[in-house]
Amino acid sequence: MSERASERDNYFIQPDDYITLGNRQSQIGNDFGALAAYDRAVSLAPNYAKAYNYRGSFKFARLGDIQGALADFDSAIGYDPDYAVAYANRGLLRYQQLGDILGALADLNLAILLDPRDASVYTTRGLIKYGELGDVEYALADYDLAISIDPTFAAAYNCRGLLKNVKLMDVEGALADYNMAISLDPTQSEALYNRGTLKHNELGDPSGALADYDRAISLWERSANDLDPHLAAAYFVRSLLKRDFLDDVLGAARDRHRAIEIDPDIGVY
Repeated sequence: MSERASERDNYFIQPDDYITLGNRQSQIGNDFGALAAYDRAVSLAPNYAKAYNYRGSFKFARLGDIQGALADFDSAIGYDPDYAVAYANRGLLRYQQLGDILGALADLNLAILLDPRDASVYTTRGLIKYGELGDVEYALADYDLAISIDPTFAAAYNCRGLLKNVKLMDVEGALADYNMAISLDPTQSEALYNRGTLKHNELGDPSGALADYDRAISLWERSANDLDPHLAAAYFVRSLLKRDFLDDVLGAARDRHRAIEIDPDIGVY
């Protein structure tokens, strides 16, 4: 037997190898292959918290299997009670999908206690404080913390910009944050949409608003399914812009029709 063959026979595929394989398959859109790889990682190491966390994240983000994802995050935390990322993921799921605000906050607070340097967790907690609890001051503090920890984290700038725009009436500050978010991540569709509404409603810049709406819609059309409420809203506000500021009646009608096609409850005018 050759030395190379002997080395190959002595090599055992580890759970982390299957996690890496699952990540790669997920990135190329092979959901079946990705899930099979994550399942294999769990079966090889049924007490390995990391395997459950990655499988749970995949079920949540790619498959929409909320209960399956929740069970995996629960298992990850059960096997490793100090696993900050699993608490952060479960908190996000509880907030976005289950409406469990108190449970989400408890998970996010614990994630921060275990790992105080994760900017994304502060950003999610800020969203809850702002959107669900109406606590503008503490939400702003969380966004500021997120940006101080990671000045390149585009989502935090977008969230802070929205708060400045809607609650603090700080148009210049909001625009600066949206610009930074888009500069850091040109695929930040929400920041493009938010900047478009700012240009549309506060800055009197219809051509700039149209360009931002166009880019946001293009990104959402490529990546989001038709159930995404952002996409319907973007078509709807673009229809208003075309009707009221650009004298494009036909384009406005087309956008309004597309918005209603995506979300029949989007509204009428």
